[in-house]
Amino acid sequence: MKIEYRSDFRPNFEGKLAFIWLSGAVMVFLVQHVTLGLRLEASMVVAGPMLAVGLYYLAQARGNVSRDRRIHGQEVLFMDLPELSAKMLPDRMFLGTGFDWSAQLAQRVADLYRSHETFDSVRGRGQGATFLHGLGAEKERAIYLLDDESKGHVLIVGTTGAGKTRLFDLLVTQSVLRGEATIIIDPKGDQELMRNCEAAYQRAGRGGDFSFFHPAFVKESCALDPLANYQRESELASRIAAIIPTDGKDNVFQSYSQSALMSIFYGIIAGGEPPTILDIQEPLTQGSARILLRAIRRWSERQGLTLPGNLASDESAGGSYDKRTAQAVAYYHSAVTEKPPLRDYDLDGLIGLFEHDSAHFSKMVASLIPVIGQLCSGPLKELLSPAPQAGRMPASGEVVNVANVVRGRRGLYIGLDTLSDGIVGSRVGQLVLSDLTALAGMQYNFGEASGFVNIFVDEASEVVTDKLIQLLNKGRGARFRLFVATQTLSDFAARSGSEAIAQMMVGNMNSVIMLRTINPETQESLATLLPEIPVSYVMKTASTSLNERAASAAFGVSHGERLMEEKVPMIAPQTFGDLSDLEYFARTPRGRILKGKLPILSAPDGDDNRAASLRLSGMDQEEIVLG
Repeated sequence: MKIEYRSDFRPNFEGKLAFIWLSGAVMVFLVQHVTLGLRLEASMVVAGPMLAVGLYYLAQARGNVSRDRRIHGQEVLFMDLPELSAKMLPDRMFLGTGFDWSAQLAQRVADLYRSHETFDSVRGRGQGATFLHGLGAEKERAIYLLDDESKGHVLIVGTTGAGKTRLFDLLVTQSVLRGEATIIIDPKGDQELMRNCEAAYQRAGRGGDFSFFHPAFVKESCALDPLANYQRESELASRIAAIIPTDGKDNVFQSYSQSALMSIFYGIIAGGEPPTILDIQEPLTQGSARILLRAIRRWSERQGLTLPGNLASDESAGGSYDKRTAQAVAYYHSAVTEKPPLRDYDLDGLIGLFEHDSAHFSKMVASLIPVIGQLCSGPLKELLSPAPQAGRMPASGEVVNVANVVRGRRGLYIGLDTLSDGIVGSRVGQLVLSDLTALAGMQYNFGEASGFVNIFVDEASEVVTDKLIQLLNKGRGARFRLFVATQTLSDFAARSGSEAIAQMMVGNMNSVIMLRTINPETQESLATLLPEIPVSYVMKTASTSLNERAASAAFGVSHGERLMEEKVPMIAPQTFGDLSDLEYFARTPRGRILKGKLPILSAPDGDDNRAASLRLSGMDQEEIVLG
């Protein structure tokens, strides 16, 4: 079997050959036609083939020069919203420009690393490994992510400054222009991303469909009710219990807190009030007498019974809540003893909570009380527990919940401000994800999904919970599409305290977009997602030997070359640490590998004078589709 191997990173021999053949053709023509006086046709018999060979080598030499120029740097791409709109297609999302990453390109990378002079010259620019994109730039086309592929969720890995925000900006803007529900959960609260999202809604003529939540901007922020969507009280209890700090094992205190919350939520809802986080605080710290009394009143109304006068309403009341509630409980016990069908087992649970020893109850919910206190402190009281009927409203006067955002195909930016308060910000994010999981369950059960719900989670390790894994695992059926970004894969394990949970997170996302990452473990993990290929190289040997038995000082010299192969990952792990800003590799669910480059979306009032930059609108319109 014939095996050919030629390195692209060598002296431009084709240029020298082109010069020799073309010079020869000219000299032959001049000698035969001018000096010897031969006819033109006779002179071209010899000079013509030499000219053809010279032009052939000249074309190859020009290709070598162009390739060398491409690997020495790439221009930054800029794009405004009209250009992006022109690039968008109905069933896919635009991801910039790029090409298929092949075994041939992997071979070129290996050759470049072995060509020290060329490698040092391209690395000396200090802009990262721009040569990676230059190696295949002659085949550069528009890259698209098919909806059929992205509905299996997308993992985005990249260190700080690698381009995650620019990628989110590109994807969020397209979601807005497509008229799809868009929710951004941003732990650090990137103001530029928020402004770009808002600008996209304004450009689309839907400025009123965008809402903004951020605890640090109390006057501008809307209120977000994370308990507005539920089917059963148990859902609300599970939602709050999930953010109670535990050691990761079965925790009796967490289980008891969840049981107590179920009874408390039953009492709040039975009393005719929409539940909020602030409503939980009083039953936990001051007792459940008030909500129990209201629940018994509603029970008596449903059963057609009449409570004694001093229990019927607060206006006619006399004495403390505890005393009157105890009287109402006695009345309830008397009524259900006389007529057992009147018994309400949920109400029995709330009565048991009321009659429980207060000191023991406080010990059992000791881990829950601080969590509720944090979520009700300061401006969060109005931002997370809005209640118009109680006059508890944000300064902006706007109240939203994720169900309204999703069903109205609106946009919601949620800044968690974890830089200022990491614990509270993380818990708010977990509550929002729990709310989204409940909504996904409702849409899946009742078939309410009509379009994609795009959820963007930046720094996802800050909000990793079982609910996020459930959303990744089961959200596809409700047309929830998640774009989850992290700096390293080990962040998931460090935050959750379990390598298994981290693997579940990664395993539930079918597509991976790999920006620059400098963490060696993450680099190795990403490389293992890719196939191994054979890479060729030339091994040179040289040896000398002295024949001691010979009469004279005879010696031998040998030189040899062998074409060798070794199997390496299609993308070497360290390559992920060399990527330039805005450049990425992508792996699709079907195993396709692409190399891409992101554009920078121009601000609405940005400077359009970028003549020195490569404009995307002037590129070849042929496309590459992921999948």
